[in-house]
Amino acid sequence: MLPDLPVAVLPEPEPADLMTALRASGVRLVRPARAEGLIWTGERPSALAAALACAPSVRWVQLASTGVESYLPLMDQKIRWSRAVGVQSELVAEHALMLALTVLRQGTASVRAGAWLPRPAIGLTDAEVLVVGGGGIARELLALLRPFRVRARVICRGGAPMAGAEVGTPDRLDAWLPEARVVFLAAPLTADTAGLIDAVRLRSMRRDACLVNVARGGLVITDDLVRALTSGWIAGAGLDVTDPEPLPPEHPLWSLPTCVITAHCAGDLDHALGPFVDLVRRNIRRLANGLEPIGLVDRELGY
Repeated sequence: MLPDLPVAVLPEPEPADLMTALRASGVRLVRPARAEGLIWTGERPSALAAALACAPSVRWVQLASTGVESYLPLMDQKIRWSRAVGVQSELVAEHALMLALTVLRQGTASVRAGAWLPRPAIGLTDAEVLVVGGGGIARELLALLRPFRVRARVICRGGAPMAGAEVGTPDRLDAWLPEARVVFLAAPLTADTAGLIDAVRLRSMRRDACLVNVARGGLVITDDLVRALTSGWIAGAGLDVTDPEPLPPEHPLWSLPTCVITAHCAGDLDHALGPFVDLVRRNIRRLANGLEPIGLVDRELGY
């Protein structure tokens, strides 16, 4: 039996499949004015601010996203905020692997050729891999990479051990970056990670390196990446996120055959309803027992 915590879902119209799944799982859904918990599936912080003004009893907000940087100005001590940690990790890790393989195999160049143009059979097996970020995406990605027998390293703030990889703290980035064949970015966007991959670090990378970003576009200085790709500092990039976003149609990244771009679609709530509803249920139970919710946002760290 799920504890009785009245929960609202916003913004309207609420996702029908989510509402059905929440009801079936025993979550008591109410109108915002009566809610103590709020599930936010939108994207605009200003709309969430307006919603909270009409929901004075809310003491917990569950975001449907992992990234929280745009919501930080709204957060105060009166409300617990939790992010959808781990909910879409499998989907995003699969997408990251797809981008890496497409870049390595020069898939974009083949598609654009319009003619029979064999490409080099460049593989991922036995490659040196660096993952920047030590959360759920990194763990799922390491599991997917295991059959490729990669030599994996992970950079994360805490430096806690992770299965299948050597782990180091951020001070190891500049030592490990030049050794990696594939670099995956899966870290939150914070004051410390904004502009993390700039011209200096791009120039330090291997000329055959592939950069994959499934985190936030702001981790990479876009103009520096364009220069790196056009000048041959690195071999290619796979981007599910960009800065700016959406990327304007006239942006030079679109025309580069060594760059694969997808429209921030590595994961979505529709295809992760089961894990998300399970997270909501677990957090309702934890709150009822006086515990902090899973994925509690640390405002100082920014995630």
